[in-house]
Amino acid sequence: MSGVYIVYMKFFQRSLKTKIIIGYAAGVLSIIAFILLSWSNLSSVGSIDASGDVVSELFDTTLEIRRYEKNYFLYRTEDDKRELYNYLGQAGELLDREELLLFTSERVLEELRLDLRQYGELLQSETAGAGAAGEVELETYIRDKGKKIVATTEEISARRNIIKGDALDAAKRNLVIGITLLFAGGLLGGLFFYSKAVKPLAVIEGHMQSITDGEFSLIGEQFNDRELISLKSAFNKMLIELRERQDHLVQSEKLASIGTLMFGVAHELNNPLSNISTSSQILREELGKGDLAYQQELIDQVEEETDRARDVVGSLLEFTRTRDRETFSLRRAVDDTIRLLKAEIPKGIRMHIQVPEDLELFADKQKIQQVILNLLQNAIDATHGEGEVRIVANSFTDHGDKVEIVVIDDGMGMEKKVMSSIFDPFFTRKADGHGLGLFIVHNIIEEHGGTISVDSNPGKGTSFSIVLPAKEQ
Repeated sequence: MSGVYIVYMKFFQRSLKTKIIIGYAAGVLSIIAFILLSWSNLSSVGSIDASGDVVSELFDTTLEIRRYEKNYFLYRTEDDKRELYNYLGQAGELLDREELLLFTSERVLEELRLDLRQYGELLQSETAGAGAAGEVELETYIRDKGKKIVATTEEISARRNIIKGDALDAAKRNLVIGITLLFAGGLLGGLFFYSKAVKPLAVIEGHMQSITDGEFSLIGEQFNDRELISLKSAFNKMLIELRERQDHLVQSEKLASIGTLMFGVAHELNNPLSNISTSSQILREELGKGDLAYQQELIDQVEEETDRARDVVGSLLEFTRTRDRETFSLRRAVDDTIRLLKAEIPKGIRMHIQVPEDLELFADKQKIQQVILNLLQNAIDATHGEGEVRIVANSFTDHGDKVEIVVIDDGMGMEKKVMSSIFDPFFTRKADGHGLGLFIVHNIIEEHGGTISVDSNPGKGTSFSIVLPAKEQ
């Protein structure tokens, strides 16, 4: 018994292909059974109908016997007498047909044969002559016997109609039952196919759709069939590899941003270092001389430029440092980001910052700076070196304290079909872009429980609007 169960589990329970084949075979067999059942019902009705013709012929023959009996007693012609005997012979032959047993019993047929024989004998006696009184009495006997014969065949004919009607009703009932069973079997088969194939594939399709939305969630649903288990395993393996590749690309994007910042840092450090170098050289030359006030001024300049360089390096460290969420000044975060990006801003770009000094935000400061950096870089690229870029922030209350950050440019703008895809991974209009900048921005904002939207008109500019919770949730 255990061996049978193992075979069942191996070849039926765990194989979608086997289930589909068995379901298909069951469907075909059901259709064949329905066809055979319908054919059997039709054959039965046809057989009853064909056998019923014998009953009709017998009944019609007895009616003819009665008709010629009446004519004979009225006109006493030899033709009527001959036809009467002829129909009696036909009736006797019909009683030997086996088809009649479908509609009556052998006993009834024997009684009918006896009545026909007695009828013939009475008719012969009447022909031989029995006197006037005897002829009247004999004629009465013959008429009564003829009535009994017709009554018996009429009962057989009525029975034939009942049996034929019952056969038709049974055929209709079997047809309805067959169609109902086929429909129910088809419905159950459809539900089975849906639950075992369509539904799991729809789950996989949903996960594939989530990939296009940037969500790399593994398939956690449990499948029982080998094919679906293999498909799930291959999909999850592909998804893990894709996630790792995306992580590498995201890291590359972040490193590229840091590389851009390093260029700005180098530019920002160059001036204070040059000033420190110059002041140090002059101070060396002034050593041993009496102008202490001038020497103190040079030392103050060195300290001032050192603080300036320290601020630049500190801004870079703040950007690259991983930290927990905290409350910080949004204005300072914006200023630090622009300081690091300063070397990348063309001279034809006019930067306007409208962020209140006291506006605070609870978030991961480094990630928010990365968002601002990406949006500012896109805005600068969209203006092609000539135009205006504004960053505006304010607080408001809507189901809790919120902060809105808007980055606006008057660059080339975007069409609607482009706007619908800009947050998708790997979507880019730049020849050297990875298409991950805005995807990362979108993920960071969602990670903070916020929203980001875009509004753009071709040739007029673009604005990105971010709404974030101001305080810890």
